[in-house]
Amino acid sequence: MVEQYAYQFLAVPEHSKDAQDAPKVPPEPIALYGLKRAADDIKELANQLGTEKIILGGHDWGGAIVYRVCLYYPEFVTHLITVVTPFLPPSKEYIPLETVVKKHLPTFRYQLQLIGPDIEAKIKTKEQIKEFLNALYGGRGPNGEDGFNVTDGVLLQNLPVLGPTPLLSAEELDYYVEEYARHGLHGTRRATSIVTCDKHLTNKCVVNWYRTSEQNFKDERE
Repeated sequence: MVEQYAYQFLAVPEHSKDAQDAPKVPPEPIALYGLKRAADDIKELANQLGTEKIILGGHDWGGAIVYRVCLYYPEFVTHLITVVTPFLPPSKEYIPLETVVKKHLPTFRYQLQLIGPDIEAKIKTKEQIKEFLNALYGGRGPNGEDGFNVTDGVLLQNLPVLGPTPLLSAEELDYYVEEYARHGLHGTRRATSIVTCDKHLTNKCVVNWYRTSEQNFKDERE
């Protein structure tokens, strides 16, 4: 079907290829991980490849990104596909994540853990990264212990006792461990993708995505 309509796809890893792709924040600005920067990167890549119009698709954080590509470059996108990502229009005022969790979305409380220092500080070695990913993908302990919930986030004390996730093969898990180990959890692989009519891009980050809400608000107000 794709070949019939002469669509082309290109997989491009971002933010994990080398040190320049996953800058440490600080000293670098968090804007490097913002939605505006991601939208700019997609547009610039398409420009360099001679693509004037694209179809975008995104899941989860990828969905948030493709919405912002449309926001910043409406003439650039012909069609849009998103999965499990509602559109959030630009806000007239900045609402801190703490307020969002307290008043509107208590199921986002786990994000407070991710924007803090603990996860990045305590998940460093390949073994720790493997335990972390295993928890996020549903690994359980011998007595039914969870490794993650939306209220508390990652349950660090349970990670060593969790059994293997049923959602990834050992080979797949090892692959992601190697990807995350390149730069740690501040900026590596995320399971989100952006599909264009000419290109297929993947964006890779973890905790820094959750730290960009104020920066995204500022970018959208300009």
